[in-house]
Amino acid sequence: MQASTRLLFGTALAACALVGVALATPKHGLNFFNVLASGTINSEVLDHVHVALPAAGPEREDGWAAKVVTTGPSNFLVQDVSYLPGGATGWHSHPGILLSTVTEGSIEWYDVNCQKHVYNVGDSLTETTAVHYVRNAGTVNARFLVTYIIAKDQPWRIDQPAPACAAPLGLN
Repeated sequence: MQASTRLLFGTALAACALVGVALATPKHGLNFFNVLASGTINSEVLDHVHVALPAAGPEREDGWAAKVVTTGPSNFLVQDVSYLPGGATGWHSHPGILLSTVTEGSIEWYDVNCQKHVYNVGDSLTETTAVHYVRNAGTVNARFLVTYIIAKDQPWRIDQPAPACAAPLGLN
């Protein structure tokens, strides 16, 4: 690749990155964000468990199974997050898998099509690399615990621009 082509490509890439940052929607109303624990597994993970359960009828299998697979080193992060009433995360994504449980209040979780899902105390959810937005539309603080499994040395959050459906709903 010629030097002028590399320079043009690099300039275009930098401009795209700046536009992405400029269009990102910031978080607001963050009460606290505490990292409770973090660590790294420097090898691949391939864990599978099967737990035998008593049969509960013909529609139920005789057990429960889970699998965690990574193709390289991973960071694990556990955080305690709280948003004030009216607070929101802004549109963002994550480079991995998240497991969350609401411990106080409730949250509204929106996907990239602005479809709303409500989670209350005791509800759990998972997130992946999909763009989303979380809001505390309640009158008390919303608090949730989050466990991240992400590729080593990647950011835990990637700010994203709001989709077109967000503005009419006040989600930007």
